[in-house]
Amino acid sequence: MSDARSPAPAGKEADGVGADPLTDRIARDMRAGLRVAGLFILTAVHLGLALPALLASLRGYDQPWVQLFAFTLLTLLIMVDALLGADGRGRPRPWVVLGLTCTVVASTVATSRLPVEDFIGTPHWTFLEIGWFGVLLLFDAGLGPTLVFIGGHLAVTLGQLLLAGVPTREAASGMAVSALAICTFQVAAAMLARSLGECAAAASATGREQERVRTEAAVAAQVHADQRARYAELGRSVLPLLTGLADGALDPGDGAVRRRSAVEAARLRRLFAERDHAHDPLLHELRAGIDVAERQGVDVQLAVRGASAPVDRRLRRALTEPVLAALATAEHSARATVVRSGGLVRVSVVTDGPATALTEIPDAAEQGVRVRTVRSEGRLLVEASCVLDTAADGAAASDGAAPGGRVASAGAGGADDVVAAVPGARGHSSSSDVSPS
Repeated sequence: MSDARSPAPAGKEADGVGADPLTDRIARDMRAGLRVAGLFILTAVHLGLALPALLASLRGYDQPWVQLFAFTLLTLLIMVDALLGADGRGRPRPWVVLGLTCTVVASTVATSRLPVEDFIGTPHWTFLEIGWFGVLLLFDAGLGPTLVFIGGHLAVTLGQLLLAGVPTREAASGMAVSALAICTFQVAAAMLARSLGECAAAASATGREQERVRTEAAVAAQVHADQRARYAELGRSVLPLLTGLADGALDPGDGAVRRRSAVEAARLRRLFAERDHAHDPLLHELRAGIDVAERQGVDVQLAVRGASAPVDRRLRRALTEPVLAALATAEHSARATVVRSGGLVRVSVVTDGPATALTEIPDAAEQGVRVRTVRSEGRLLVEASCVLDTAADGAAASDGAAPGGRVASAGAGGADDVVAAVPGARGHSSSSDVSPS
């Protein structure tokens, strides 16, 4: 059977019904309740009104089997429609067309054998319920198609009436009052279904608006908390430096002050880079610090090995902090390396910083991050590494360079190659957790 569904109720697409789980649940529950109510009304009319009228007039028909056939066909339509609508997903369009066609055929066949005086009487039992079939089957199509079906059925019945003969004025008045009473209930039910459908759309829209407001409030609170955290961080590091430079307590010509200023400038650039939407945040924030070193005249080479892996912001800060401090001590050249493989992330740099730079490298700031420093033959190696919980194996290598920097290929060992190439290298390592093997 085809999966095509009948058209959505008026206003459904415009209001976005079905766009999210809350909307789906509200609309689905409302439609299911309305279908059950419509099916209950049609069944009550079919068995409580049409069947007694048929049985009471059965002996008066010239061909009773025609009436029984029409009633049986309508009964089967009700049963099949009840089974198709049990899943709550709506009726397939082919079934709606077939059901309406069978309904009109059953009504036309049953009415074709009636004399003109029986059109207003009990023998015309089909007129009591045919409109309800349209209300039920065209529930998902909206009010317009339902009104067209009811009007079309009235036109067909009027045509059959005129073919059977011209009724008297009293009979015509009675027929008009009867048709008005029956069709009024059917149109009212169709309008009620439409109103409830609009209520479902309005409730869904209200739910989405409330969710949007809650989301905006949560985002605003998180942004405010991030801003306060950044301001607090700046208050601990940058503001004392600026205050010291402003009141003359710090000498701008002092090498240690210049290196401290370079470190704070790199931290600020990294802080700004954290707000960017980058494919590789770790590499993006590291490049921001490299750019500060290059502005100081340092020639920086950057080598990247392994695919991008998700790293928490706190871990990214802990990994880049020692490297930024080492870059601030560089005098002429530096080589930074990022290695990601097997869940291990290592960020390292080799610089030509002075011997005093070894004491300016901060220790590990986060649990699970290991910082290692090695000083030998005028070169300083600083490496920060950690093991990620969700490992992303860097099978494919991607190379990139900071602005103005040259791209260099990284060996499999990353920064360890530098240490192994320096016999008797001296240094130290710090870690707030068990260091990775």
